Formats: sequence, structure tokens, C-alpha cells
Amino acid sequence: MDASDVFKKRNFKNVNFEYENLIGKNLSDAFLSGVNLSGFDIHSANFSGADLSNAKLRGGILFHVNFRGADLRGADLTEAKIWDADMYGADIRGADLRGADLFNTNMKSSNLSNADLSGAYLKNNDFTGAIMENTKFSNTKYDKKTIGTISDSNSKLRLKDQGILW
Repeated sequence: MDASDVFKKRNFKNVNFEYENLIGKNLSDAFLSGVNLSGFDIHSANFSGADLSNAKLRGGILFHVNFRGADLRGADLTEAKIWDADMYGADIRGADLRGADLFNTNMKSSNLSNADLSGAYLKNNDFTGAIMENTKFSNTKYDKKTIGTISDSNSKLRLKDQGILW
């Protein structure tokens, strides 16, 4: 086993990561449901296929992170910085993304139903094919490129009505 894969496919329920450096780690297919990673700098990490349901990533630095196909249902991503990330096909239903900063992130085919993006910053993101049923956009700042990728007309209208073009 490659040393970089030491966290791959592991069960980390109730593990305290307080003293662990997760930058660049491969946590693909790992079980991290409910784990607290609030405020962590975990850029360049791989969480593809991981179960992060109900995880706390509040205020985290998530640059170049791979969440492809990850389970982020009910996750707390409040005020997280999610830049250049891959969230293709991620299940983000009911997640809290209030005040999050999403920049240049691939959200294609993700499910954001019932997610809260209130006060979030959406710039240069791709939501092509994303499911956004009942997603909250109160005071969400968005750019033309981002809204242009939202294919569901009801979600696009809701973002225009509730959000702020910048």
C-alpha cells in the first residue's frame, strides 16, 4: 500500500482529527460521517466516494479538494472556502453552505436539494445537471457564468429572485 493511501477506505467515525494534517491525503471511500473538521485546511485532499454525511467542515479551507460522488448530506460547510474543487455527482442534500465561498467549482450532476446557500458567494461555478429542488438562495451573490449553468428554470428563477448578481 502506498503511504499516501493510509486513510483510504477507512472507518473514521468518532475519530478526533485535532492533531492530524489532512493536506493532500487520500480519504477516498472513507467513512467520515459526523466527523468534525471545522476550520481545517485540507486542500488537495481526495474525498471521492467518501461518506461525509453530517460532517462539520465549517470554515474549512477546501482548495483543490476532490468530493466527486461523495455523500455530504446534512454537512455543515458554513463559511467554508471551496475553490477549484470537484463536487461532480456529490450528494449535498440538506447541507448548510451559508456564507460559503464557492469559486471555480465543478458542481455538475450534484444534488443540492434542500441545501442552504444563503449568503454564499458563487463565482465561476458549473451547476450543469445539478438538482436544486428547494435550495435556499437568500442574499446569495452569483455571477452570470454560474447562473448560466443552472438548467432547472425554477432554481434559476429562485436564485434571481432571492440572490444578488455581482
